Amino acid sequence: MVAAPRLMLLAILLAPAVVAGAAMQGVEASCPAPDASPKVLPVTALDAASVTLARCVQADLDAGRWSAAATRLDTAQAAGIVLPEAARATWEQLVVRWQATRLVDGGQWTTLATEVLPLEHRLPWVGPLVRGVAAARASWATQDAALQARAREELRRLTHLAQQAGPISDEERARLLVQGAMAGAQYERDEMQFLLDAAHDLEQRLLAGDELRPPVVLAWELEADLLRVTDRYAAASERYRDLLVESPRRVQARIGLADAYRRLGYASQAAETLDQARALWGAGDAAARELVK
Repeated sequence: MVAAPRLMLLAILLAPAVVAGAAMQGVEASCPAPDASPKVLPVTALDAASVTLARCVQADLDAGRWSAAATRLDTAQAAGIVLPEAARATWEQLVVRWQATRLVDGGQWTTLATEVLPLEHRLPWVGPLVRGVAAARASWATQDAALQARAREELRRLTHLAQQAGPISDEERARLLVQGAMAGAQYERDEMQFLLDAAHDLEQRLLAGDELRPPVVLAWELEADLLRVTDRYAAASERYRDLLVESPRRVQARIGLADAYRRLGYASQAAETLDQARALWGAGDAAARELVK
């Protein structure tokens, strides 16, 4: 018996069309068109719909299809309105995690410092994490006092949330990431290293093997980017390589590694690493292709 409409999920589980280039760790993801009209499924299909959404958005990001990921998530956000509150909350928490991940993947830090995500009330730590890291990162090169003040404000919010949630939580990991990014902006390298290593360890405990909990910000990528921006190219390249062992499809890390190699004078390694990034993103979006020129 099909449940009543109010207990239905407008899921992104259509007759699947295989998306080119959507292989994820050897498994080919089968995804609908991002803007396809969803069909109605019972609320009991929520778990399957969530896994499909996570895999398809990840495939979009892997291939540099940022606009496709955005459209898919907008469709998913609209789909949640037909769910009862408890199920809608779970669905929207997944959507906001991926919305945040997509935005961070683009790396527009100055813009993200003021970004408010449509569903961030579902996961109160997500907005402060994105804005806090973005504001701190945007200030790395400029030492802009206003950006650093913005990062401190977001850190205060995360500190309060982490105190309530406990030491093994997304909130604590978000706090460590923002504080680590701020320490890097203030040239407190030892503190930065300690905080981001702690964030990475917590990341492994919380996220390993759970595709429904994307990390939004990767601790070691944040550290490697900071090392590179502050001219520590050898240390940055080592950290990028560590990260790519764990997350081999991270194109942003390959772009950073290529730049570190170039600045170290390793021209052939830089060219090879950029070729790998281009191969991963394939056609992608124009904005994605611009990053790997």
